[in-house]
Amino acid sequence: MRIAFTPLTPDRHRLTVRRDDGTVDSVELETRSLLLHDLVHLAVETEAGLDAGFWGLVASGAPLDGLRIEADAMNAEEPPPGRAQLVLAERLVGPMQAVWMGRLPDARYLELAAGATDRVDATFVGRVRARLRSLHGHWKATRHGTAMEIRWPLSG
Repeated sequence: MRIAFTPLTPDRHRLTVRRDDGTVDSVELETRSLLLHDLVHLAVETEAGLDAGFWGLVASGAPLDGLRIEADAMNAEEPPPGRAQLVLAERLVGPMQAVWMGRLPDARYLELAAGATDRVDATFVGRVRARLRSLHGHWKATRHGTAMEIRWPLSG
């Protein structure tokens, strides 16, 4: 799947996906919080090996505006059918955003993640940070009206 993030204004961007089956989906989003959230999903899902998190589900045909996780699903002992990796991704992504922004120490992130999965350790945090630096740099180099294009799943 090809993913394109296109800056429209300083506050808005368009997210477009072209799936391998040729279908296309697109939404216009607020940039300040949603862009970072989407980039962290890319980094976390890649480094944790989640192929059925947010991006994997979108690649398999789920609509961009239809993958909402209700608070009840996040706190349930059993996630909704077919959504276990999506729930796990959300549990890892929110706190990782705080790590990226310097609001949560790595050690606390590791404590929080330990209750969710054994896929997370200090090297995971380092790999996610490195991937986020690359994605964030790519976005910063993207001019208004042009697209930051990437392929899912991410490689290397």
